[in-house]
Amino acid sequence: MTEAYRGARRWQLDAEAFQALLRSLAADPQRAALEYERLRTRLARYFALHGVARPLDASDEAFDRLAKRLREGEPVMNIEAYLAGIGRLVMLEERQRARREEQTLMRLIPVESAAEEEPLLQALEAALAELPQAARAMMARYYLGRGRERMRAREAIARELGLSANTLRNRVLRLRRSLEQAVQHRLGEGERDIPSGVTTMDEEDHEDAL
Repeated sequence: MTEAYRGARRWQLDAEAFQALLRSLAADPQRAALEYERLRTRLARYFALHGVARPLDASDEAFDRLAKRLREGEPVMNIEAYLAGIGRLVMLEERQRARREEQTLMRLIPVESAAEEEPLLQALEAALAELPQAARAMMARYYLGRGRERMRAREAIARELGLSANTLRNRVLRLRRSLEQAVQHRLGEGERDIPSGVTTMDEEDHEDAL
């Protein structure tokens, strides 16, 4: 299971399902393996063209879903066309996930005025693009939602990474501070004071704990 889809799947490809998937591509094992690589590469190019951050992971997710359908006995007359349809669904899901992630992360640094908003958002987008995908996804999951939903998500992240809640929080706070410093550097600013009346993520965390 890849990091991008960790916690999202309930079904995981095993050796038996993978062999059944290969047999659906071709009777000859060598030809089936070549066809699998051809389709995987084609899917990865499709995902990259549509801005998916981790094209190979998305390709594996599409193949996993195809293998699951085949194991469940769903009749598939045209494997390539069926896989293309699954790929389109995965691409749309990835776009939605990326939008949610971006909206969540954009809230990490408050905007003091309308005049400041555009350059600040541009600096934040550039700084986020430099973060490793896994770190960016972890931060987005950490700050997504409110109340019990957010607490459950954080507990899940900690379990997946084998960390305590405090260790996870410290890791995310270090990432957030690094992100804030990168934004300040791009804007040519020193330390920014949080303007009065602006609710920060840290304040929301305190409210959720009450």
